[in-house]
Amino acid sequence: MIIIGVCGGTASGKSRLSREIINFFDNKEIKSDYLMLDNYYKDLGHLSIKQRALVNFDHPDSIDFKLFYQHLKLLRIGKLVNTPTYCYKTHLRKHITNPVGKSNVLVIDGLFILFKKNIRNFFDLTIFLDVDVNLRIKRRIKRDLVERGRKKLDVLERFEKMINPMHEEFVEPTKKYAKLLFKDYVQHDLLFQELELLSDEIINKNKKQ
Repeated sequence: MIIIGVCGGTASGKSRLSREIINFFDNKEIKSDYLMLDNYYKDLGHLSIKQRALVNFDHPDSIDFKLFYQHLKLLRIGKLVNTPTYCYKTHLRKHITNPVGKSNVLVIDGLFILFKKNIRNFFDLTIFLDVDVNLRIKRRIKRDLVERGRKKLDVLERFEKMINPMHEEFVEPTKKYAKLLFKDYVQHDLLFQELELLSDEIINKNKKQ
């Protein structure tokens, strides 16, 4: 399995780029899967609702890296894995899981996918979206108001006090580990050159089987 990682700050366009990569492989009839690191937030069922709201979800300690690593090991060798799904409103893992695997390509996006060396080692291609902070703020406000039922002032306060400081400390430094670095998502020729190479590798491998 080929594993591609898409990293970047909050609202940098990771999900959009991930979908474009999946569409690229779909058009070549190459089976792909999509996985979000967000679904590996630790379950906070042991905390009250008020306590959950105070947790810093922009710190890498909020991620269950142990489970994520175990799943990547299984996915790499072609196993089917029931990956967790996370509810942003309750800060709890849902009872339903998402089956992932048995595909040629796995696209993963998340804030901290390049943070740990043992996780970085799984990736065949890594991309970092280094998007301007003001643009990311606008996108984050729009997304949280519409999709997550948040209030604008709450989003702004969280961004200034928690999200941006954590980005500068834990996310921004990891861009040095990315093979490709883009200032924003556009139709990057360099990216599609890399994807063509990977697709050729998959097609040639399948022919030999």
